[in-house]
Amino acid sequence: MSKLSESTSHGAPVQITLKSATGSHPVIACFPGSFAPGARNEKHDPRPWYRCREYLLGGWGQHEVWRSAVVEGMASLMLVFVAGQIAGTLSAYQTKFIGVYIGVSNIFLISLFIFATAPASGGHINPVITFSTILCGICPVSRGVLYMIFQIAGAALAGGVLRGVWGLELARTYHGGGGCFFDNHTTTAGRVYLNEVMSTFSLLFLSYGVGLDPRQAVLSGPKFGPFLVGASLGLVSFASSGMIPGYGGAQMNPGRCFAYAIAQGDFSYHWIWWFGPAVGGIIQAIMYNSVPPFHAHESSAPVETSPPTETERSGSV
Repeated sequence: MSKLSESTSHGAPVQITLKSATGSHPVIACFPGSFAPGARNEKHDPRPWYRCREYLLGGWGQHEVWRSAVVEGMASLMLVFVAGQIAGTLSAYQTKFIGVYIGVSNIFLISLFIFATAPASGGHINPVITFSTILCGICPVSRGVLYMIFQIAGAALAGGVLRGVWGLELARTYHGGGGCFFDNHTTTAGRVYLNEVMSTFSLLFLSYGVGLDPRQAVLSGPKFGPFLVGASLGLVSFASSGMIPGYGGAQMNPGRCFAYAIAQGDFSYHWIWWFGPAVGGIIQAIMYNSVPPFHAHESSAPVETSPPTETERSGSV
């Protein structure tokens, strides 16, 4: 038996409570920006998010939001650590087509982490995802700000752990474990920045389409979204990984680059990995707010989407 509160998308964060066979009641984080389709609000508020006081100011005192933020932080710690280890291992093997392996590993790595965290937090695990969902009106400001703080803190801790595991010399050899670097003899900061903006926008466009658009569940079902989001990252990260010698390709995750900068003790051109994704997120938000999946009726009444079935809810991540 499941129970979903009747809040609209711009209201206070709500939770789905599922009654298990043992009689316990696990709580699932429920907000429109979640990657768990069965855990989204069933009603949409036609008001713009920036006119909703509850969306802007509410939720700071809710324990569930803080718990979800802690989950995001721990997930970021583990995701960045494992991703760094993968990149370091591939570098140690002197793999010729490292971009291919990174792209494929991203598909499974991101998919698994989204599946693992979506019930508890929505499965963002990336500050740029959270930042864009705030601007799109599908992640309340309190939840989004707390998520980003914990995501960055978790990633920073992962950077310190990688440095402790490898030592400074090896961390610099592996560029901290990530691709957040470029050779300024083969390209320029402006070109890298432009690639970061467009790659982030492409990733967000795909992620929203396959993972956050409430209509997508009709095509792919409630369980396939996280895998498609992982596939999107794998494809976009591979696309630019080998185009310029000495350049690791688009990263699309400022927290991850922050971690690897800590690991190797080098913050050169670090602004690129923050402002590039931020601008990509703003572009996505402009598009989403201009052509949203929900369109207000003339009566200005809340628009209801088709609620997930009981089977979909109980089987969603």
